Amino acid sequence: MHQILNDPIDLVVSFHENRVIPKRMRWDGREYDIKTVNLVHTAREGTKRVFYFSVSDMTNYFKLKLDPDTLEWRLIEIYTD
Repeated sequence: MHQILNDPIDLVVSFHENRVIPKRMRWDGREYDIKTVNLVHTAREGTKRVFYFSVSDMTNYFKLKLDPDTLEWRLIEIYTD
């Protein structure tokens, strides 16, 4: 199942060699341990640059968005079986 969302989430991250690495996500009252970061890319929203992370907990696949100006994380998409 594929869902398009725009929900705020809480995220635990680590930093390694100038990279942000998502580790754990809290969404809709549940926690997900992120096992893999599959893709990271940037995009422009007007004059603002935002970061997108495609991650997985090995059961679900998530697309996350980071707004570096506000440091707000959002869950943009989820893919589940």
